[in-house]
Amino acid sequence: MTAVKRSLGGVAAIGTALAFAALVPATASAAPVGCTTAPGGNAAASLVGNSQCDSQADATSAAAGYGFDGWGSANAMANAAALALGFNGGIAVADGTAGGGPAAIAFGPGSLAENSAVGLGLSIAIAGPGATVTLTPTGALCQGPGIAGSFTTLQGCIG
Repeated sequence: MTAVKRSLGGVAAIGTALAFAALVPATASAAPVGCTTAPGGNAAASLVGNSQCDSQADATSAAAGYGFDGWGSANAMANAAALALGFNGGIAVADGTAGGGPAAIAFGPGSLAENSAVGLGLSIAIAGPGATVTLTPTGALCQGPGIAGSFTTLQGCIG
């Protein structure tokens, strides 16, 4: 029964995070930048105005970082896939290894979303304006408006 409750809690956390991402108003004043690294591809980095991104992956992984007047940084190693989206002054960092699928999304000034995933499974960290959301293999911490959840560790938080 506990495993079922944890699974349902993880699904609820991810669903809430996706709804939060869909409802937050978009702002676009600077040119967006995108950095993608396919398996075996070269690391990428870009800076245009206030938009910044970088990505790095090994031969078995893929990473994508996007900055929309913010910074998205993605790193994937050992069969991982990482996605980072930084909006309107937000900083998003996603690091995945050993089959992890982390996503980090930061919306608004002073927001920081960090997601480090190790092992098979998806995880997401979303930070709203002024929030810091951190998701690691050892736990989750939400300070301010944000949400995080991991299907690997079955841990999460809501700020």
